[in-house]
Amino acid sequence: MKQLLLFIFLLISSLSFAQYPFLRSYTVDNGLPSSNVYRAYQDSKGFLWFCTDKGLARFDGYHFESFTTKNGLPNNDVWQCAEDNQKRIWFLTYSSVFFYFDTNDNKFYTIPNPYPDLQDSHIWCYVQTAPNTVQVILSKGLEVLEIDVKKKVVKRFMPRKIGNQSYPFINNKTHLSVIMSVGSPFTLRAYSEGLAHNLKNIPHVLPRFDKGNFPTEIFDKLITILFEDDKTIYATADKLVVYSKEGLKQIHISNLSPLKNNPITLLLSTGSLKYKLCVTEKESFLLDENFNRLRQFDFLNKYVLNTIYVDSEENFWFCTKDKGLLFLSKQAMYSATYNFQGGNSVVAMQQFENKIIFGTGKGDLYRINQDESITRFLIKDPIHLPVRDIAITKEKAMIAYFGMDYTMYSTKALMTKTRLSINKIIKKNGQSDLHEPINRKYDGESVHWIDFKTIDTLDAKTIIGYNALMMVKLFESKKHYQARKIFTKVNIPKIVAMHVGSNHKIWVGNSKGIYQLSMIDSTAELFDKQKIQYPLLSRAVKCLVSDKNGRAWVGTNGFGLYAFDGVSPLVVSELAYENINAVFLDNKTQTVWVGTNKGVFVLSNIDFKTKRYQLKKLSVIQGLPTHEVYCLTVQNDIVWIGTANGLFKLGVKYVLNMPVPKAQVPLVIRRVKVNNQDTLVTTHYELEHTQNNLTIEFVALSYMSNKNIRYQYRLLGSNQSDTHWREVEELQLSFPFLPPGTYIFDLRAYDVTGKITQKINPIRFHIKAPFWQESWFWVVIAILIVAIILFSVYARIQFIQRVEGERTEANKKFAQLELQALQAQMNPHFVFNALSSIQYYILNNDIEAANDYLSRFSRLMRLFLESSRNKYISVHEESELLDYYITLEQLRFKNRFTFQISIEDDVPHELEIPAMLIQPFVENAINHGLVYSKNNEGHLRIHFCLKEDYVLCTIEDNGIGRAKAAELKQKSLKSYQSQATQITAERIQSLKYIEETKVEVNIIDKFNEIGESQGTKVEILIYL
Repeated sequence: MKQLLLFIFLLISSLSFAQYPFLRSYTVDNGLPSSNVYRAYQDSKGFLWFCTDKGLARFDGYHFESFTTKNGLPNNDVWQCAEDNQKRIWFLTYSSVFFYFDTNDNKFYTIPNPYPDLQDSHIWCYVQTAPNTVQVILSKGLEVLEIDVKKKVVKRFMPRKIGNQSYPFINNKTHLSVIMSVGSPFTLRAYSEGLAHNLKNIPHVLPRFDKGNFPTEIFDKLITILFEDDKTIYATADKLVVYSKEGLKQIHISNLSPLKNNPITLLLSTGSLKYKLCVTEKESFLLDENFNRLRQFDFLNKYVLNTIYVDSEENFWFCTKDKGLLFLSKQAMYSATYNFQGGNSVVAMQQFENKIIFGTGKGDLYRINQDESITRFLIKDPIHLPVRDIAITKEKAMIAYFGMDYTMYSTKALMTKTRLSINKIIKKNGQSDLHEPINRKYDGESVHWIDFKTIDTLDAKTIIGYNALMMVKLFESKKHYQARKIFTKVNIPKIVAMHVGSNHKIWVGNSKGIYQLSMIDSTAELFDKQKIQYPLLSRAVKCLVSDKNGRAWVGTNGFGLYAFDGVSPLVVSELAYENINAVFLDNKTQTVWVGTNKGVFVLSNIDFKTKRYQLKKLSVIQGLPTHEVYCLTVQNDIVWIGTANGLFKLGVKYVLNMPVPKAQVPLVIRRVKVNNQDTLVTTHYELEHTQNNLTIEFVALSYMSNKNIRYQYRLLGSNQSDTHWREVEELQLSFPFLPPGTYIFDLRAYDVTGKITQKINPIRFHIKAPFWQESWFWVVIAILIVAIILFSVYARIQFIQRVEGERTEANKKFAQLELQALQAQMNPHFVFNALSSIQYYILNNDIEAANDYLSRFSRLMRLFLESSRNKYISVHEESELLDYYITLEQLRFKNRFTFQISIEDDVPHELEIPAMLIQPFVENAINHGLVYSKNNEGHLRIHFCLKEDYVLCTIEDNGIGRAKAAELKQKSLKSYQSQATQITAERIQSLKYIEETKVEVNIIDKFNEIGESQGTKVEILIYL
């Protein structure tokens, strides 16, 4: 039983692992509405559409956008689509409702079928006969309807009758009758496959049967008819018949496949005239436009294929019945990827003679044989740790693992057998030999055989290695594997990379940079001077190899790749700041292969004198299952690459001559939102000042890049001072609260190859300024300001002129008032009485009294006249004038009253008040109050005092009061009326207007406790 199991294992391990190009898979987990995908189609903008039994999906390389009945589809079971010349995508469903997607406004539109008798008929095909006219062929009786797309009107269409069938595409009666005789399923397949062709209304290239040169017998076993723009292809089980304008061509299956008894089961169009997929009972393979076999697709044997589609980048999309979508880039078509049981990562690799040994992240070991088959080793008691490094001599092979273990194998067994015997050097204490235990002491030195960081082959029998403490060489002596410390006097700690070069030199590297050891004298070259001049030499080393000229190629941890000859480095600037995981030199092609976290880079045509080179990149385009590369090697013109997702291989010649993709990737503005509202995408926007929050969504439709696309943008303002391109990670940009102005948005992108995408038309946004910021507004404001200034100046001039005129009139009036005041003071009664008194004293020979009275009268007249010439007089002059006046009035009224004039000490002598202002109030007090006093008890008191900002003059009498005086005046028959009070009031107003002197007059009636009048009090406030 054990022998049987061993035989089965040996048989399985010796079989070649399946090698398929790396396929990217998309299922419902990625956003597809269903895993049953009928067909794919790429619209004019570059988006891919996928028809499924549960709805539509539109793909931009990042996300699937699903459309179902919820989005307005009449039926979720959509099995074909194509675009007309108006950028409308029409869909075929098992429904009689016509619907399309307008790529101009990104909306679905439905057009109902108005004919009840055709409601149970589904759509076979569309034909565009005019920009807005589309004819529809229904399954029921091949009925043809004509749609006016603009008006949404459907009517029956009567094409030319051919036999018993009406069909707008076929004008050959014999061809039609032959096809129809085969049965409608083939007809349906033919016309639905040719939907894009039919929608363009391109005439079919059809053979003429009447000349007898067409093999009509093929219709007896017809499998497929493909209508293309320039040919019609018929497929049967044993051959392909191609009819074109150039004539008839027949290709037998034996010319397409070397396998016998391998009939054709299906021939599929790819949406591209360059390719067809031929499916037989035993294989699937791709044909070019001349029906030459290109590539076998064995992986398709695992899937039930519906259709295949080739997009504008010539990527292949395989639509399956239950596994969703499979993606294969054209450049990956000739590559192969291997996946392994228990873990896919391939982390270490070493070639020996014509074979390659590699290890995985799970500790498994494999051999790549000379015929490119792969053998997995069966190892008893294996180590389940990631393989760190591999070194192989003619006798022994050493496998170092991450951790503390490593193993030794016979090289012969490793190259020829599938079952290995483990020789683990450190298994138990004291076991350091492959055959029997020996003491681990050698030459009195303790050697640590554990945790090697790096190992390499020194010569045909010796392996050297470095752990965290020392460097040792391992060699076989008398059937014992012994270890000896080397470079004991060299202090280079924690070496992580090592390579034995020419001339007995060993290149080593650690976190402090690159060094060189000499096996001749056990010395080390530290390159201190070079490290000062070239700081890159002191960066952390990750891996290194040396070429035949002794030059080291050094991969750093985050600082790129350089070549160093001991003098100066050649720096690969394109890889600056990259993590270099592996470097391999292919002497045959003089190329350097570099594994990074961003794929594989290949340097060729290296000129160390000019420091020039050519650089190419291997990425997901060429089929790499991931960009994370751990190890690589080249053997027999094949590059083998270990990645985090399996083993990858590709021909070296193909890599060095890789075609550059011709088609430019479309760059599409998907949406422009203004204040979070979708707008119609255009190149010019006129926006109000409140519409200043912009969001722009975009995508570069490169499916081969698998999201590895760099986007850059710039937003140019009105001044265009900032023209720098800025990187952007997301597929949208937001510009909130933009100030008014004109902005130009520009965008560009680079696909995974570094090729720039198609240019977009820059989008111009003009955000209008609010009206108060518009130039016309400020012009109006300026005009208004000028007008206001001019009006103000004019008004001011008018005001000044008016004021001056009024002031002139006021001065005239004031002069008149002063004269009137003087006349009022010198009223006829006063003068007559004064002169009568003087006469009385003269007649009575009272000369002294007459002289005194006359003197007082003349003094008073002189003071009156003087005060009339001055607008202001001092308080003391006013009191003197009042004293003279009251004395004369006292004499005139025979001493009926007494008077008192007082001035407080704080009133300055020079303080002036308006002239002829107080006398009229004194006159009123005497003539209307005191003159009626009984028993000569009348008293007049005049008092001047200084307040904070005015002079207060108080005139107080104990006469009969204003009410009694007014009553007596009413009864009086005197014709003379004093105007002194009115003149004084007008003078006060004139003083306020002309001299800006404010005067207030308060008249207070005095009463006793029983309400009897006690006289009058006048307060005159003269503001300073």
